[in-house]
Amino acid sequence: MKLTRPFLLAAVPAVALLGAATAGVVAHASTTKTTINVTEKEFRVTLSSHKAAAGRVRLVVRNTGRYPHALAISGTGVKLKRTALIAPGKSAVLLVDLRSGRYSLWCPVPGHAAQGMKATLTLPGTTVTPPTTTTTTNTTTDPIPGY
Repeated sequence: MKLTRPFLLAAVPAVALLGAATAGVVAHASTTKTTINVTEKEFRVTLSSHKAAAGRVRLVVRNTGRYPHALAISGTGVKLKRTALIAPGKSAVLLVDLRSGRYSLWCPVPGHAAQGMKATLTLPGTTVTPPTTTTTTNTTTDPIPGY
């Protein structure tokens, strides 16, 4: 009977710790919803999918070209996020939190985007269109009385 009590006292924290560790793994696994494979090669960017669900997106970028490349992204809610320079044959991972809208992806190495290393990623959902502003200019002049 005395052996059971110390065993229970040691087992309860161990089970609690195991439960917390499992919850952490499950929470971490659910934060990465979408993985998109990106291939960069002179002079194009290829995405495994041009659509994704809103939330955390994992971009796995592989440089299959002969020159160093990188990947940059900007769009709705993302001012600019980019990888470091990726050597030929190497890969990098870029995690971004995205919401509904369009995102531009490109190689930020000077001259590469201009040669075609760019792509677009679209996340479906409600997008807000900015209101149209109309400006009216009066081109006629009214004479000022007394002049």
